[in-house]
Amino acid sequence: MLERLDALGYRAIVIGFPFFTLGGLFFGAIWAKHAWGRFWVWDPKETFMLVTWLVYVLYLHLRIQRNWRGRRTAWNAVIGLLLASFTFAGVNYLVRGLHSHG
Repeated sequence: MLERLDALGYRAIVIGFPFFTLGGLFFGAIWAKHAWGRFWVWDPKETFMLVTWLVYVLYLHLRIQRNWRGRRTAWNAVIGLLLASFTFAGVNYLVRGLHSHG
């Protein structure tokens, strides 16, 4: 059962990672250039997005290159999920920046 959950989590990250990369980093940078005149302004939302992306890069690297499985990568995936959730919702309301609503 745990092996199936591990495989399911891996598949979800492998499928979502390209969308995360394109939508979160690439197209976000294009939007920032249009809105603020620069591709990257180190806004908290952008910074948290980059950190989240790096966590998933680490997950994929450890999984593919180091053949890590199970608990080792599961914690990395959980951290990535928490960061992604905070990046999506929490940064807008809890941290001052260009993306702030609160």
